[in-house]
Amino acid sequence: MPGGGSLTSRVLGTLGEIDAIAHAWRALEADCADPLTYFQSFDWCRNWVAQFCADGSHIPYVVTVWQGDTLLALWPRMIVESAGIRRLETLGVPHSQYCGILMRQDAGPFGEIAALLRRQVRQSGCDVILSRAVLAGSVLERVLGDKPRVEGADNAASMLDLSGFASADDYVARLGKLQKRNRNRRRNHLARLGALDFEVIWPEHRNFAALVTLCIAMKRQWLAETGRLGTGFAMRGLEDFLASLEGNPAALEGACLSVLRAGDRVVALELGFIRSGHYYAFVGGFDWDLQALSPGKVQMEFTVAWLIGQGVTGYDLLINPAEYKASWTNRSIAVSSRAEALNWRGRFYAGAWLPRIRPALKRLHADIPILVERVMAVLRPAACMILYV
Repeated sequence: MPGGGSLTSRVLGTLGEIDAIAHAWRALEADCADPLTYFQSFDWCRNWVAQFCADGSHIPYVVTVWQGDTLLALWPRMIVESAGIRRLETLGVPHSQYCGILMRQDAGPFGEIAALLRRQVRQSGCDVILSRAVLAGSVLERVLGDKPRVEGADNAASMLDLSGFASADDYVARLGKLQKRNRNRRRNHLARLGALDFEVIWPEHRNFAALVTLCIAMKRQWLAETGRLGTGFAMRGLEDFLASLEGNPAALEGACLSVLRAGDRVVALELGFIRSGHYYAFVGGFDWDLQALSPGKVQMEFTVAWLIGQGVTGYDLLINPAEYKASWTNRSIAVSSRAEALNWRGRFYAGAWLPRIRPALKRLHADIPILVERVMAVLRPAACMILYV
């Protein structure tokens, strides 16, 4: 253990209290037992609280465990209330992609620390403790122990392991013939608009904020055009939050933005985060008018090549498997959601709403366009007859 003395815990509930332990929080990040913890970093959590908690709709509830002045563990949570149910959620949801805990590698008696963390979350006054996107094998999975899984909520994180490629050329050489042909075709077609230019910029760049705003606008258009829901993208201030994140090109850490141009035209963007040699592809956008030319896929090719050249070992496409992700990745990590009910309202939420009612409503929303088309197909002949008469 770091030193003598008993363990203590306390909860941080304000931005001022979070800022007061900035040094200790960052030190804990540097000595963390889990590798995939960017969404529990001080920069991410602090700026999210500053942007989205000011109106009181989200109340920070950051659980910490100390030994003297040494921060041993930190679990970023927040209280959210809707429809009369108070939930203790992962801080940053719906933008935080992975649920996790920061814990020192040499923290000491795991059972005692885990018990302190669990005790504090149960004292939050909430109806249910919800942990979405818990990575298999993580510290959080161990802390949660046998807490119930949310039925039907199992997921996976898709990643491309870059550690086995000596160079970008080595990566391309190992692609299949069809993959190579398709990638060359996409590049050539896109280049007819103008010479392709790719760069990665960091928050210090004068155009960083403006291009982040453009990236989010492109993503929102894609959501609208494809009829998808995007709760996180509907929240005001998302662009300001993302533009406030730190990035250090010298240390190869933090936020960075991939920019692909064809001539003078920005055709695709991707905002990602690098932490401990691992890259999180957080959000990508492309010029919708050029969708037939697949500029987003071309940008991903350039980004992967750049990451390999920088010595980054993982390209993480995050949760929710998709066909396009399968074609880009070679590794996955199982992800689960856990819900611990603390009273009858929590039992309803965890036992009925999450596993049954909510998925049914999502399916209904997805089926609405099909249902409308079927109704119109039935009514169209009658409508035509009425108009004719």
